[in-house]
Amino acid sequence: MDGMSVMRRTIAAATVGIAATFGLSGTAAAEPATPDDVPGLAELRTQADKPEEKAAVEALATSTVLRDVAGAYTPFLYTAPTVGCGTVAPVTLTLASGTTGPTAEVKANEISFQALSAYPGVVKSSGLNVAWINTSTGASGILPLDGVTEGGYPALNKVVTTGAGTVVASIFGTVGYTNATCYVLPTVGSFFVPEEGPLPAEAAQPAPAPAPPA
Repeated sequence: MDGMSVMRRTIAAATVGIAATFGLSGTAAAEPATPDDVPGLAELRTQADKPEEKAAVEALATSTVLRDVAGAYTPFLYTAPTVGCGTVAPVTLTLASGTTGPTAEVKANEISFQALSAYPGVVKSSGLNVAWINTSTGASGILPLDGVTEGGYPALNKVVTTGAGTVVASIFGTVGYTNATCYVLPTVGSFFVPEEGPLPAEAAQPAPAPAPPA
């Protein structure tokens, strides 16, 4: 078994512990939706081939965030535990978030997913992915966060067309630096994606008041 396989198994096993620590398995007061209750979850599971993809999908499936939330910029529920890199010990954190439109950069029916590692240095490669499911329509997918900056460096982001509705997503994978590789354990978040509509600047403005009589 090669080093990457060992690391993947370690990440998958650690994810179970992380999920338990953050209470992602549900409670008696608020039970998460079961696989049969969530449209598209079975299809998403078939798209998960690698151990880290399966772990991320299960973290998503067993989370308690399968509910409607509002807001344009929404952080994921918790910063993702990140192993293999760090300034003192080989452990750090990764912040993930999602931005919904409509804006100049993100259209209606889209989410811009992005991540930021606490590890200092210039990012050389992105192995981050996002697994997502639209609980309103059943649409789903697993895509790489393969955006790039103007300078050609990995931006650790991705604009995804999810369709309108409530989207639950999990970000996971690796971030490569010149001297280290960070392994990002899954973090889960829920986002409300609005239907097609005008940009805020294009919204109808109230008619001006009539001029007073001369």
